[in-house]
Amino acid sequence: MSEEVCIGKREVGTGLNVKRPVSRGVKAIGIVLMIMVPLGILELSSYQYLRIFEGYDGIHLMNYEFDDYKNVRPTPRYIDTRGVYHNSQGFREVQDTPLKKDPGTYRIFIMGGSTGYGVGGLSRAGKAKYPVISNEHTIDTYLERYLKGKSGLSNVEVINAAITSHQSHHHLIYLNQTILKYHPDMVIFIDGFNDYYKYEKGFDQFRDYAYQERVHQYMSEPTVAAWMGYTGWWLFRSSHLVHLAGKTFLPVWQYVRSIGQPRAKMDVETALANLQENAKNNFVQMVERNSLILKHEGIAAVFTLQPELIFRQSKRFTPFEQDLLNEMNAHWQEGLAEFKDKARPLVIEFLRQAISKNGAHFIDLTDPFGGMSEDAYTDYCHLTPEGNKRLAEYLGERILPIVERHSLSKPVQ
Repeated sequence: MSEEVCIGKREVGTGLNVKRPVSRGVKAIGIVLMIMVPLGILELSSYQYLRIFEGYDGIHLMNYEFDDYKNVRPTPRYIDTRGVYHNSQGFREVQDTPLKKDPGTYRIFIMGGSTGYGVGGLSRAGKAKYPVISNEHTIDTYLERYLKGKSGLSNVEVINAAITSHQSHHHLIYLNQTILKYHPDMVIFIDGFNDYYKYEKGFDQFRDYAYQERVHQYMSEPTVAAWMGYTGWWLFRSSHLVHLAGKTFLPVWQYVRSIGQPRAKMDVETALANLQENAKNNFVQMVERNSLILKHEGIAAVFTLQPELIFRQSKRFTPFEQDLLNEMNAHWQEGLAEFKDKARPLVIEFLRQAISKNGAHFIDLTDPFGGMSEDAYTDYCHLTPEGNKRLAEYLGERILPIVERHSLSKPVQ
């Protein structure tokens, strides 16, 4: 027997380890575990971060959800443990709102966009200083407190039904869909920023509403881009890791994309001409129709024009507010401040004309902070707790005679 054969036999006989190839199945399992275990750790870490630092209640990642008729609605029973609560109807209230009022109750609904809702600061500085405006510090809370202290009514309710990003045509839908079922005595609209100053030629508020992009992803032609968009949106709503990553890195990505881009410049006169045409074809019609519906129902209607940081106003800005304004002037369209100041009286006149036929009331809220030394703004149009308090008292002083007069004309329930 040859030496090579003997050596081979000895290796087998002595039990020396011989490496065997690993099966493909085992390799696949190993790769999956190498991917899934770190992702699982990151997902769990993101969950804990959101719970500890972002007020996550462990159930609702987002404060709004899809609505069949008006694109979005506040998520029912949403909680941000830092002080934001929605009731089961999606109103920004802790307690549910009964359909039937208690006898002697004067019920007011606030409708509008994010300023009425009470969003925290969206600027970089605002997010740090005023990340959340709690239910205790929103306009409705301060207004209810003011009216209870000043009016002779036995009970006043002020319910926050404002929805972030909503425009005047959404109010037309929301009134008929929900609000009128709760038998309000008064509805106050706090609007302006979202759709009263549109200067793009041919703007249509039904067609051009930004949140319709979600519906387009679901219902448009099935493309790879649509699938990727839907999948990303689903992950953002479902995964703590993706949700946190999206909130963290999207502003960074937007900033990176803006580097080197020239600042946009507005042709103010053209923008004003477009605004006047857009107003007649959009919000003026919606305001007129909203006021007509409320008149028909015997409900007092109050339309307001909300404050904005960029307006010339009597408030002496704090250093924080001045920094906000400087940031806007450096990054927003050149000429925007001039446009807004020239557009404001036009919008006010449009609103007055729209409501004049139907007995509604208009209150200009664009300059309510004169003499106020504290921060009123958290960014371009959202307000601090002190800003909400001042605006509520400014508004309350002006609607108090309307409330008292209207309550006397209402039949006893």
